[in-house]
Amino acid sequence: MSNIEHIEFINKKGQSKDFEIISLKSFFESIDESFIKTPYRTSFYNLIFITKGKGVHEIDFLEYTIKAGDILIISRNRVHKYSEFQSLEGYLIMFTEGFLCEFLSNQTSEVKELFKFSYLNPHINYLDLYTPTLTSLLNVINDIYKNAYDFIDNKVIASAFNTFMQILSNSRLGESRSKYKKNETFVEFTELVEKNINSIKTVKEYADMMHVSKKTVNLMTRKAIDMSAKQYIIQQLILKIRLKLSFEQKSINEIAYTLGFTEPSNMTRFFKKNTKTSPSQFRDIVRDDKNSWLNSKSIELNSIAESIEENVYHISSKAVVPLHKHEDLDEIFYCIKGSGFGVLENGEVKLTVGKSFIAPAGVMHSLRSDGDLYVTAFLIPVVDERQQR
Repeated sequence: MSNIEHIEFINKKGQSKDFEIISLKSFFESIDESFIKTPYRTSFYNLIFITKGKGVHEIDFLEYTIKAGDILIISRNRVHKYSEFQSLEGYLIMFTEGFLCEFLSNQTSEVKELFKFSYLNPHINYLDLYTPTLTSLLNVINDIYKNAYDFIDNKVIASAFNTFMQILSNSRLGESRSKYKKNETFVEFTELVEKNINSIKTVKEYADMMHVSKKTVNLMTRKAIDMSAKQYIIQQLILKIRLKLSFEQKSINEIAYTLGFTEPSNMTRFFKKNTKTSPSQFRDIVRDDKNSWLNSKSIELNSIAESIEENVYHISSKAVVPLHKHEDLDEIFYCIKGSGFGVLENGEVKLTVGKSFIAPAGVMHSLRSDGDLYVTAFLIPVVDERQQR
């Protein structure tokens, strides 16, 4: 079973390289079908604001039903996926740590706390009073972003976005966040659980680490999230098990020992008691869900897959590969040994082990090496809009 995909921030609009806003309608139209219902992580911050329709979004294996006026606040490295989104409209806002520090420097700590405490409840669904204002602001930010030219400074977009974040922080969410901030015992408890849950699983041990009583930890946890400290530890441990079952290739026995269980059977009993499903059953369900889209391949896609041609080439220092092109085929070269260069009409691309070079259909290209270059080459039929023009 493959590991979960980790997505880095890539933005084609150079003037806002660390920030992007896109309408959900455009986003859903642009993504590949295989991406739907596929869990992934991002190295950047995400905000999903709903203006119309209803949908379901899964974050760390919990489903959240979202509707107009709702916001999902998703911090970096959380596992999430789009489950249902029919007729869903709104905005997806993405920004990096760099954008936060450079353009929201006066508000960095507040924004980070906003995302940190949203870990307990990423779904904000009581912003009715602020919804019209927030919607108008995002409309403006989206217009600026779409129509910005290279000479438009990032500060223009950042200024409008800063206003959006200030309103969000000053809303009921901000009040809730302030409550968590004042509850320093609970904040310290959650941080310790995150770091030590593999080896420490009792409330008393955490209380001892914090030099407070077990009763104090329970009181502060109930005050913050309306559950006992023991329930919180169980919740986090279940999440850890689910993540490892879903996205790691380790056996169930190995996972059990990694998470500090003395016997794999202890983890199995613990997991089944709290989820009504055994670890092996859960892993089978996830595997079937991940692979279900593969079973829907069309005849056309099967035909394309069968027509892909694969070759392996050795380019020595004496070899002369003439410039050539493939009218209806993209050619992808992947370096498996040695080094050299992929040559295009307007320049060269350095090739080392693990690097690739793409020659689009109809473009003259070649390969050269000052020593020895070994590549695997794939000829792939062009199936995008270029064939339809």
